[in-house]
Amino acid sequence: MFEADVQELGRLSGTVNSVAEEIDKIDVRTSGNKLAEALPGCPVGPACVQSGEFIEGAWMRISQRLQELSTLVWRTAGEYQITDEQFKQRLNRMDFQVRGER
Repeated sequence: MFEADVQELGRLSGTVNSVAEEIDKIDVRTSGNKLAEALPGCPVGPACVQSGEFIEGAWMRISQRLQELSTLVWRTAGEYQITDEQFKQRLNRMDFQVRGER
């Protein structure tokens, strides 16, 4: 009826979710913390610790947004499928036919 591929939307949702999971695995803080330990008393160390925390927080928020997008696409695919089926059923109840079809 409508021009959307529910299976493709499901695959898109899965792909976006996989990307979110991979981004969530990124570990910046461990390296930054090691640098601080290697340079005791140097102001670069604490700056690396703080920037690592901020960068990892940014990656975490990106991951969360992608997970939200994945969920939205998944729900949309489900709702679209239901809407498409309901529309088709209503047309069938009306015995609607396109010209030239029988």
